[in-house]
Amino acid sequence: MNDTDVVLRPARPEDSRQMASLAQEAYGKYVDLVDEPPAPTLLDYEDVAAAGRTHVAVDAGEIVGMVTVEPSDPHLILRNLAVRPSCQGKGIGKKLVSLVENMAQVADLKGVRLWTRAEMIDNIAFYERLHYAITHSEQTAEANRVFFCKELG
Repeated sequence: MNDTDVVLRPARPEDSRQMASLAQEAYGKYVDLVDEPPAPTLLDYEDVAAAGRTHVAVDAGEIVGMVTVEPSDPHLILRNLAVRPSCQGKGIGKKLVSLVENMAQVADLKGVRLWTRAEMIDNIAFYERLHYAITHSEQTAEANRVFFCKELG
């Protein structure tokens, strides 16, 4: 597989099982850290798919990545970006983030915001390589979060 074989499309309710499986694979090593809603492995993916805010990356009929977006004036919020571990490093995550950035530009929003767990060092490095800037961090007894934002030109 290479990223040119991957097709991005809106999620459909019948995708929910594959989406839940993908979340379990992608977030499995972080399950102990994801202790508050919306915990990705605990979402009702049928509802998520039906809501129309999730896009999936499909290769040969298999969902290999997904991303959920939420409108929040003046930004678009990126949530629950996940790529199957076996497909990481193949440009799928970057392709999904680009989709979100394009959606924000089409909607004439300022940019994209997101947050990730500070413990998820690979996520932090991924977004920094895509030119997201850390806006602030937040530490509580339950969470250690880093917030990012990318303004679009």
